[in-house]
Amino acid sequence: MKSRIAFLLGSFLLMLTLPAAMAAVPLASPEQDRYAKQAVPPTGKALIYVYRLEDASPQTAPGLWLNKRESGRIEPRTYGMWAAGPGRLDVRAGRVDATPLTFNCEAGRIYFIQMTVSANGSANLRQVSYGTGRTEMAQARLVLDPALAARAAPPPPRPATPAPAPAPVQQTAATPASSQSPEPRGDSGITLILKVGSFQLANASQQIVVPGLSGSTRNFSSAGMAYGLEGEWRMQNGFAFGMEVFGYSQDWTTTGFAESGNMSVTNVFFNAKKYFRPGTTVQPYIGAGIGAASTSFGGDITGSAGGAAIQGMAGIAFRWQNVGLYTEFKYESAKVEDAAGVSVNVSGTGLFAGLSVYF
Repeated sequence: MKSRIAFLLGSFLLMLTLPAAMAAVPLASPEQDRYAKQAVPPTGKALIYVYRLEDASPQTAPGLWLNKRESGRIEPRTYGMWAAGPGRLDVRAGRVDATPLTFNCEAGRIYFIQMTVSANGSANLRQVSYGTGRTEMAQARLVLDPALAARAAPPPPRPATPAPAPAPVQQTAATPASSQSPEPRGDSGITLILKVGSFQLANASQQIVVPGLSGSTRNFSSAGMAYGLEGEWRMQNGFAFGMEVFGYSQDWTTTGFAESGNMSVTNVFFNAKKYFRPGTTVQPYIGAGIGAASTSFGGDITGSAGGAAIQGMAGIAFRWQNVGLYTEFKYESAKVEDAAGVSVNVSGTGLFAGLSVYF
């Protein structure tokens, strides 16, 4: 079985030197299509998938050129697969002299390129993320070159002993991914996250002793409006490091007295996170941060205080191309104190949602 798979996928590399199909594009068998979608890059190579869904010009099948090599034709709801060595790759569609989509291949990675054809017949290419490519390409069928299709007989029923097959070219054959396939790799770069939510103090009633006044119990509102801005550098393996500023405000009253006011809290953290499944659309994550908290009191009590703070967070990031949605739960532990020794515990929990932009 493995030798038959290797022979099939290794033969796709020959499409780089064969002319484009002159009529309808032939399709691979369901088994061949399944093996192609499960393939992993050969040693020292990258895998390139170019796929096309339904678009404005379904009657056309533009040709593809990889590094100016004619590499087949793509109809709606079909895709092609090629192996490429590390380095620069130029992909053109429609014409050999068309403006190319250019990027640098890395050995061991998988790249997805979406083709769309406009109503006037012009073909456009754009690179998409691993998660988007995997999801959208599931709707497409593998294109098989006519010469290869004639040689690829339907697979026989599975015998007890695998049937012999021609020896594959080992250095270019891609094999199906195992059940323990590696976690997809994401893109590295800068992410900006704008978030809003609510923050609730862990201790809503606290004994705060103010010099010149009796020690009274201050009652804080159950939850306050919170806002935040975060910037981070994400790595391909899902780790991220960055800086966050978030703040919130709480109203307070005094038990047994008419004293009242508000407390504003501003936090600055340096964070480290781990995003799981970084190359996909849905990316759960966990993280931790260390920094400082500062408060400002207004009303019948005025003043400011500061202190060290730590936090932990968990959530889910949803990413589509260069934008995404962001959800987060966080816990902060912080106690601030002013010059006179008056302290307030501003520890608590927050729920946030927001918008993320990737550069």
